Amino acid sequence: MNIIEELAFAKLNLTLGILYKRQDGYHAIDTIMQTVSLFDRVYVEKSRTVEVTATGMVLPPDNTMFRAAELYRQETGCGARIRCEKRIPAEAGLGGGSADAAAVLRALQRLHRMCDDAALRRIALQVGADVPFCLVGGTCRCEGVGEILTPFACGTKLHFVLCKPERGVSTGALFRALPLPRPRVDTFRAMAALGKGDLNALAAAMQNVLEPPAIALVPEIGVLKEQLLKAGALAAQMSGSGSSVFGLFPDESSAKAAVACIDAPFVQYVSSL
Repeated sequence: MNIIEELAFAKLNLTLGILYKRQDGYHAIDTIMQTVSLFDRVYVEKSRTVEVTATGMVLPPDNTMFRAAELYRQETGCGARIRCEKRIPAEAGLGGGSADAAAVLRALQRLHRMCDDAALRRIALQVGADVPFCLVGGTCRCEGVGEILTPFACGTKLHFVLCKPERGVSTGALFRALPLPRPRVDTFRAMAALGKGDLNALAAAMQNVLEPPAIALVPEIGVLKEQLLKAGALAAQMSGSGSSVFGLFPDESSAKAAVACIDAPFVQYVSSL
């Protein structure tokens, strides 16, 4: 077993609250993250050094997959030759880079089994705040900077239409200009709705406090929200720091029918995993 294939699944933020700015410069969050069926493919091969190539997107030399593999190499002495087939859009709030890094760490563990769970979580957090969630996936409440995970069961499969305008949102620029405090998000209400599989209650509880300032930077986000609602979404919301927008639909058929109603460079049906 010299080459490992891992799927790197995107995530949506069903809720996203910003509590305060920490002394280390990061923001404390309270969010519900959900893994969805959009994914990149990551192939990892044993190597003494770390090397990353990608198709579908030009990656900077210091990308998340390189950082994850290099930290693993420093911990264990085991490098990696990595190839990624990118499908998750960048600057979308979908955790594509974090998912890729997590996939690299899972693959390296399958190849070498040289880190315990605590060490792997520590490496994941060093790479990025969303990487610990992407290691495990599913449905989780994420707190701290994203590293405090509370997995819980979702009572039904969720169906979404996911779309993204041409322009992305710079996470750094958005947070630097973010006015505080932000409105409170009722995370417990959303968790209760998810646990019961109550889509109407979930739709009422969905909220992303980064959305208004992101729309000020990229107004197309608001346009796509309106398109999704007109197409029958129970609720529509930006994911993460944007610029992707998703609509929650009652079932698979209504979601797939709505795809044709959305005018965006990227639009796709996705479901929860």
